[in-house]
Parts: sequence; C-alpha cells; structure tokens
Amino acid sequence: MIAIAAALALAASTPSDADLGARIRNAAAGSQALQGPLDGAWTLYDARHRSLYVFQITDPADGTGALEAAWRGPGASAATGLVTAITRQGNDLSIDFAGGAMGETVSVRLQRRDDGEWSGRLTAKGRESATVLRRRR
Repeated sequence: MIAIAAALALAASTPSDADLGARIRNAAAGSQALQGPLDGAWTLYDARHRSLYVFQITDPADGTGALEAAWRGPGASAATGLVTAITRQGNDLSIDFAGGAMGETVSVRLQRRDDGEWSGRLTAKGRESATVLRRRR
C-alpha cells in the first residue's frame, strides 16, 4: 500500500506531456528572444539555386553586439572555417571569409528583401555572381 501511495505521489508531481510540451515551447521562445534576426543557420545559393555555402550566424538580440559566423561547404565532407568579417548596417550585410581549397578570399554583399531573404553578389577568384541567402529550415 505504501508503494502505491508513493507511486501516486510521484505521478502527481511529474508534469504531464502537455505541461512538458508547454515548458519546452516557453523555453524555446525565451531563448529566441535573446537572439537577433540573423541568428541561426543560413544557406547561400547561386542564380541556379545551387547551395554554395552554409553559414551559422550568432546575432545578439540587443543589436549592440558584433555578429559572428562560421561557414562550411554544402557537402558532408566539405571545407569549413570561420568568417573573418561579418557586418550588418541597416538592410546591408557583408560577409568575408577564406573559402575553398586554396583559401581564396570570398566576399558577399547582400541587401535585405521584403520577404526576409538577402540577395546580392558573391565575389571569388576575381569573378562576381548573383546570390541569395536563405534561412535553413
């Protein structure tokens, strides 16, 4: 009888699945409130919609902290590295990093669009091409 009473007491103190789900959602919302609009994973695509680079960006919510980012190529065994410079001024975003096998400098200059994506130009190996930066889902 004591074991049954202890089990009932434990069950009463354990949150239900609905309570646990609500707690998880609230924690995620609280965490998101501490992040700026660029925080998270983004993919840079070329004009043919092929992924070129994947970025993980840290964006403090208060808008006063510096953006930080890392990059990787789109493949499973692709190169990775840190972004050497990332800045946002209003609707303009600049990303510079040493990418590719030869470590050449890659520069990306983007403007924010009304749909939340960023479009602009990538310059690498002396060539310029159209690009779009989209949040990864």
